[in-house]
Amino acid sequence: MMKILHNNYIRIIFSSVTVYFFIILAIHLFGKKELAQLSVYDLVFILLISNAVQNAMVGPDSTLLGGLVAAASLFLVNLYYQAIAIPLSHVWKSNSG
Repeated sequence: MMKILHNNYIRIIFSSVTVYFFIILAIHLFGKKELAQLSVYDLVFILLISNAVQNAMVGPDSTLLGGLVAAASLFLVNLYYQAIAIPLSHVWKSNSG
């Protein structure tokens, strides 16, 4: 039983991180690099996307723990993205230019 629960939470983590990177990539592809560049329509669209992908992240596990695992995964990947990926992108830009 514990193995099934463990695998379910691993799946939630993987799905949440995948959705996070998909949304980050989609926002960058559409040219919205700063929150200030978002219009009201963009904000509503992002809120609707978050609702649409909720089931993809947690699947059939709609428990509190499943939601907390998904939220923790998103917080950790965002922390990584802000702490490592964004500063490195500035270094790469300054070295190439």
